[in-house]
Amino acid sequence: MDIAISTRLPTGTAQTQGQQDALRGAARQEEAAAKKVQAEQKVTAESLEEAVSSIKDFVQTIRRDLSFDLDDSSGRMVVKVTDRASGEIVRQIPTEEALRLAENLEEARSLLFKAQA
Repeated sequence: MDIAISTRLPTGTAQTQGQQDALRGAARQEEAAAKKVQAEQKVTAESLEEAVSSIKDFVQTIRRDLSFDLDDSSGRMVVKVTDRASGEIVRQIPTEEALRLAENLEEARSLLFKAQA
């Protein structure tokens, strides 16, 4: 996010040195605040691990297991929510159908490019 602040008054308006300094100071403060917001928005690996850990802790309390896996055929991340007692998959994101569809689309795309070559 870029913020530009002009330190000039419209043409024909006189500025004192104090006014110019005040405007420049305000511009520097605004720029520093914008940089601080950008730095806070960056996600670090450590904060991501903490978030995943807290999610896992929460899931443990509701008697569901949460697993993060990579699909072998597509290489995509798969999240599964399973019932701890029965082992039944309650929810999977993306679904098996979506994974197979993505795999089939990839195959069709590669065949299309081979046919054009």
